[in-house]
Amino acid sequence: MNAKRILAVLLALALVLSMAACTSNQPEQPAEPTEPTEPAQPAEPEEPAVELGTGPDGRTYAAEQVYRTLYSSEMTTMNYLVSGTTYELEVGANTIDSLVENDTYGNIVPCAAESWEESDDGLVWTFHLRPNQFWYDKDGNQMAPVTANDYVAAARYVCDSANDCGNSYLMEGWLVNAEELLEYTAAKMVAVEQGTEGDDDDYVYDADGKIYEITDDGYAEMEEIKPEDLGVVATDDLTLEYHLCFPRPYFPTVLQFGTYWPAPASLLEELGTEYGLDNESMWFNGAYILQTAQPQQKRVYVKNENNWDAEHIYIERIEETYNQEAATLAPEMFLRGEIDSASIGSDIVADWLADPEKSNMICTSRIVGDYSYFFGFCFEPKFDAQYEPENWIKAVNCEDFRQCIFHAIDREAYLTAKYPGDDPHMHMINTVTPLGFSTYDGKDYVNYGGLAKYTAGDSFDEKLALEYKEKAKAELEAAGATFPIKMPINYNPSSTTWGNATVVLEQQLEGLLGSDFIDIIVVEYAGNSFLTDTRRSGNYAIQELNWGADFMDPETWADPFDRENTYNFFCYDTDTYRVFQDTKSEETYALIDEYFALCDHARTCVTDFNERYEAFAAAESFYLDHAIVVPGFISGGSYQATKLNGFEGQYAMMGQSSSRYKGQHVYAEAMSQEMYEEQYEAWLEALGQ
Repeated sequence: MNAKRILAVLLALALVLSMAACTSNQPEQPAEPTEPTEPAQPAEPEEPAVELGTGPDGRTYAAEQVYRTLYSSEMTTMNYLVSGTTYELEVGANTIDSLVENDTYGNIVPCAAESWEESDDGLVWTFHLRPNQFWYDKDGNQMAPVTANDYVAAARYVCDSANDCGNSYLMEGWLVNAEELLEYTAAKMVAVEQGTEGDDDDYVYDADGKIYEITDDGYAEMEEIKPEDLGVVATDDLTLEYHLCFPRPYFPTVLQFGTYWPAPASLLEELGTEYGLDNESMWFNGAYILQTAQPQQKRVYVKNENNWDAEHIYIERIEETYNQEAATLAPEMFLRGEIDSASIGSDIVADWLADPEKSNMICTSRIVGDYSYFFGFCFEPKFDAQYEPENWIKAVNCEDFRQCIFHAIDREAYLTAKYPGDDPHMHMINTVTPLGFSTYDGKDYVNYGGLAKYTAGDSFDEKLALEYKEKAKAELEAAGATFPIKMPINYNPSSTTWGNATVVLEQQLEGLLGSDFIDIIVVEYAGNSFLTDTRRSGNYAIQELNWGADFMDPETWADPFDRENTYNFFCYDTDTYRVFQDTKSEETYALIDEYFALCDHARTCVTDFNERYEAFAAAESFYLDHAIVVPGFISGGSYQATKLNGFEGQYAMMGQSSSRYKGQHVYAEAMSQEMYEEQYEAWLEALGQ
């Protein structure tokens, strides 16, 4: 019993004794006649008092561990094998146990697998599943045991092109025959009977069912790839093997994505593409069971009492209520005690901070760093003729021009507009890879090799920007460019502050470099698919871009700039979404070759992490040295009112850890900024930072 409770008991006892003493000192009164009474009834047994615990931040746990929140948009699917979006993976993150998970400090720890090992050559990873784990339906009925075959069935589902899984890229090129199975099943879908093909058909099949690709030289038979050829093997019910195309020492970190989560083999076979459309068409083996899923009404999760780690699942029930105006209504509903969490937008944060009562109910959120934001140049412009794309081609292929913009962007001004009320420096990063994302032997990756100078510095340098401007102007004039260089930049109006930040960027750049040198043209996007219509289409000159980490290794931050990606068209094969344009100069192609050579070498460094980090740092610093992109910032740190303590939950700069409620409590009151900062400092200290 703690000191406060002892004192309370002593005070209560003293009060009882004093009352007894006062009563005994009263003179006796003659007894009054009494009415006959009913026989005394036995007293109702009293409910035992609930002893509420106290969390690490000093707050008391809520009497009921029920977490209530709002959401404003529906999911298109709950099928975690198909979707790659963080929002749609939230259901699976809380209801499906992955093989491994992260603890509160980002360490990989056992989950559905008790243990695992890597083969000497790094090509086979073997996982040993926990025994006596089961699948449950939405009503909590036990359905079938969880076995290694459930992981095999899920992987084969992901690698079948007929299922159109948006996250199959995390198996393609990773697992033996994943790419081949995807290609074969895709061909099988479109192949037509031999002799009936038209001019646009690429594949035919013959009477024996063999598939042929139509080439300039005739028919080329495709090797049949069967599902059982995929490099995912169940050697018995509790032993699972993944066979990799080449060693990936970080392989366990990718298992946090839905791509690698299990699905009940029997149900998957029965439902096919209908799996995971709602909570009735899926089973659950994780921390929670999705009991209710009523579109545009509510989602209700209940604790899975039979989960192997049930003792560390503290929230008993999660209630998510649909409200299209959630962003506007949530703060007031939080104040009325109707929900337990609300984002506090930039439009009201100043009022909350100025209010004596509300200011104790608001705190910032932790900056996770799973997404890196940067400004990218488009090397193959596909924007309107009015913005003079031919002139832009001359500019973007001029390294001095890129260096001018690289050093001219004042990210502090941009982030002040992007995150009003925040200290912009808590978002700012000077490399593409976020600080703290990956360390080895106590050394952060961004302090390796050529990255160290960027980590310790700042890309913004007015003097240097103006020096590069003069060199670029002379070179561009000689190349026949006209001024000002028009630079269309898009923003998505669904973000309330992105437009303001883009206008600030326009004013700041033109103010420093002169509107006679550049003309930043701010374009408010109007359409249904921002990424498809802007970044993927080359419809910009410079634009705020981002990339989310897929696994915990520096290689993940090289992926957006790989040969077949569409982040700035700094690569060869950029015809995935549109017709390829050859608009790069010989100098730019030379940079491409050198960058890819550096990345290719880094990927081969799989036994010595110091060597690997040095190699990837050489590639990333090369990218920055030649001003291919401008480092930007990481998100998070926005204001919230919450009765959770996020530092109790799982943490990682990738995967779905931050979506999980396991390990967290609901508290009786909101977390204050003071509590947050104390928890953050303690967390950093535990990390050794």
